[in-house]
Amino acid sequence: MIPAVILTAGEGKRLGKMSKNFSKSLLTVGDSTLLAGHLNNFLEIGINEFIIVADPLSEDIEKEAQKVLKNRKASFRVVHQKKRLGIGHAALLAEKYIGEGEFILVLGDTFYSPGDILAAIKEITSGSVDAVLSVRKVSDDKEILKECTVKLDENNVVEKIVEKPERALSMMKPCGVYFFNHKFFKHLKKTSASSLRGEIELTDAIDNFVREGGMVVARNTLKFDVNINYPRDILAANLAWLAQKKIKCFSHASAVIGEDVSLSESVVGQNSRIGKFSKLRRVVVFPGSEVSPNSNLENIIVLPDMKIPVLPDEN
Repeated sequence: MIPAVILTAGEGKRLGKMSKNFSKSLLTVGDSTLLAGHLNNFLEIGINEFIIVADPLSEDIEKEAQKVLKNRKASFRVVHQKKRLGIGHAALLAEKYIGEGEFILVLGDTFYSPGDILAAIKEITSGSVDAVLSVRKVSDDKEILKECTVKLDENNVVEKIVEKPERALSMMKPCGVYFFNHKFFKHLKKTSASSLRGEIELTDAIDNFVREGGMVVARNTLKFDVNINYPRDILAANLAWLAQKKIKCFSHASAVIGEDVSLSESVVGQNSRIGKFSKLRRVVVFPGSEVSPNSNLENIIVLPDMKIPVLPDEN
């Protein structure tokens, strides 16, 4: 099997105060962190080699990987991105560990439900294509305009990809899981920092790859995805996780739930406490957090030291 490169070094400025306490890849979604979810998804299909690109100050990333992979037949290494120069730069840091082979690239702040990932692995390792982009059809182009858009031909070959577009080139939204061969690194190296953010954009490198003859195709490899940038996305990801599990709410076995507590569309994390007679609707309670008795909370993320409201019209 080919290795998976997981990018976790993003600063998470748009999360506001939360970014001071959490790496985005360690945010809670359902019964685990995003990073644990990525690792477990790939372990289930036989991927057992991981390269994790992380901030040098984020020791918790390595600890989380060690915890998840303990007693598993898997290996990982952490590569530090000392300067935040963009996703493309972060991906390039994995080059020397990839060699001449193929690899999976995962944006660590994306929550997703795997679809047919094995088919994409088979296609990239066959040598018939140079890259496979995960895409998902959406009904609202707002989902595309805030991320990126792709133009496809009748065979789903990528003709163009644009970051933060003014208009959607199709209703297929690229998702945060990619499959590349080693040729892609050459295009990453040639890609300049964008005028948009002053960073090396992954999409710019992919577009260069396409324009210079790379065979890049789009495939439905995921059932759904949520790119986590804002607090509202954390709530959306947790609601998606509940829907995937076909349950109305979840509380970790270690959580202490008081008398006559009502939970609806809510996730209660590890070692948290919910006071008696409380009502929670569309609430995410992070591990180690506490909700006072008689609380009535809706559309809120609860952290150990703060509560962050999420307005209903933002979801």
